[in-house]
Amino acid sequence: MELNSNISAVITGGASGLGAATARKLASQGVKVALFDLNEEKGEALAKELGGVFCKVNVTDEESVDAGFAKSRAAIGQERILVNCAGTGNAIKTASRNRETGEITHFPLDKFNMIIQINLVGTFRCIAKSAAGMMT
Repeated sequence: MELNSNISAVITGGASGLGAATARKLASQGVKVALFDLNEEKGEALAKELGGVFCKVNVTDEESVDAGFAKSRAAIGQERILVNCAGTGNAIKTASRNRETGEITHFPLDKFNMIIQINLVGTFRCIAKSAAGMMT
């Protein structure tokens, strides 16, 4: 695929880190970019810098994702590229023992579930929504 101003891209987690770097690289090739992220301050600033659009999106929420795609498509057209960079996670032991008390603690299941919802389910949700749009 030739990258140019006829191509639009959506980047999840686009306000910082790998997502922001990806958005900058694509924009440098002329690609129109939409940044999906929760961080409005960074997202709006980067979108302005790149001439793109920022969409406040929580990838764990279907309505939020739908609204993000609607906003981005209205602003820059149907995306032909989706890059999923939204993610979270910490290097935490699944179980650990306190050396002083001997107490054993486990990684909280609710935190693990949130990681799965963002990193796995959110990624799948965005792929499915983008693929459906690309079929038009």
